[in-house]
Amino acid sequence: MRRAINWLRGTVTLEVWGPFLERFFNICAAAGLGLWNVETQEGHRARVTLALWNVRRARTLAEKAGCEVEEAGRGGLPALVMRYRKRYGMGMGLIALALLFGVFSQFILVVEVEGNETVSASEILTALQSEGFGVGSYGPGVDVRDLSNRMLMEMEELSFLTVNISGIRATVIVREADPVPEVADERAADLAAARDGVIVRLDVTAGRTVAEEGQAVLAGEVLVSGLLTHELGDGSGTVWATQQVRAAGEVWALTRRTLSAATPLEALALDENGSVTEGWSVEILKNRLNFYGNSSNLDRRCDKIAILYPLTLSDGTILPFGVWKTTWQSWNEETAPVDPDWAEQLLRETLTERLEALVGEGEVLSARWEVTAADRALTVTLTAQCLEDIAQTVVLEG
Repeated sequence: MRRAINWLRGTVTLEVWGPFLERFFNICAAAGLGLWNVETQEGHRARVTLALWNVRRARTLAEKAGCEVEEAGRGGLPALVMRYRKRYGMGMGLIALALLFGVFSQFILVVEVEGNETVSASEILTALQSEGFGVGSYGPGVDVRDLSNRMLMEMEELSFLTVNISGIRATVIVREADPVPEVADERAADLAAARDGVIVRLDVTAGRTVAEEGQAVLAGEVLVSGLLTHELGDGSGTVWATQQVRAAGEVWALTRRTLSAATPLEALALDENGSVTEGWSVEILKNRLNFYGNSSNLDRRCDKIAILYPLTLSDGTILPFGVWKTTWQSWNEETAPVDPDWAEQLLRETLTERLEALVGEGEVLSARWEVTAADRALTVTLTAQCLEDIAQTVVLEG
């Protein structure tokens, strides 16, 4: 950023020589005169670079040190304007570019997040945008304290947030709050069957078992009750008290699952020899300016590919400016046959993944496949016998 500012304001390279060259550097340092690109040479000579507006001061300080100074060259925007001062169009363009750069340098163009671990940077940036801060915000007008307070009220996951603004770059520094411990659900509940099955094993840790091994149960049927009864000890079976608890445990049962999937045996084919249309657009602060006609007039039977070429600084920082290249590849309405073996294999893999997700920690004991082709479509049906935990918690009312 400092290089860019120096380029806009202009620089001068000076040749300095004399027997007291070190005294010249000491006087410049004491006076706060900035020098850079210092190159010492033989014969008590040196070459230095400084800002254009400091040339007179440098000459005066050199006289005090008993040194002589000679200008070796100028650089930056003023020198460029003077070089092309007779080319009015180019000069006006350079001035407009400088003004544009000066305007954009007051706005936030890069926002980075530091200190986050569990909360993603995209979540934080989205929340900041909802509070009116992000790429395109006017830097000097940002009230950091107010923004931080509003963000901490909106995002309970954060305990600290501040924003450091340096030129076009804003660094959001956060510290995450300690996670709130999960509170166990202690409400009274039954264990009921999640689906039909034949019970193989019961591992009950709490509650009253009302089902038994080898019993066939229907979905929704209570397997372990959360209502405990206490009877008198005289053998009469008289209930003198009841107690509600949260039933817990596992109920393993043999189940049967039937899954089906279908796919067409014909598909649209891309026409590689079809027409290709290209369009270019410019992106400025997430706004796109198209240099092509109305895209709604283009043939809808096409593939659209858009590639962004962003403006990137030398350190890898991506700015919110860039060029979009959009390509439309047309395709026809002709259909091509789909390999039935490939389609069947794809459907088998899809159904297998679905079944494994449904069974979870259970086990698939056997599987039977059925493949049918009709109406230009292939259908695959999977019928499986599984061993799975069918117990699900149902909270008691009242």
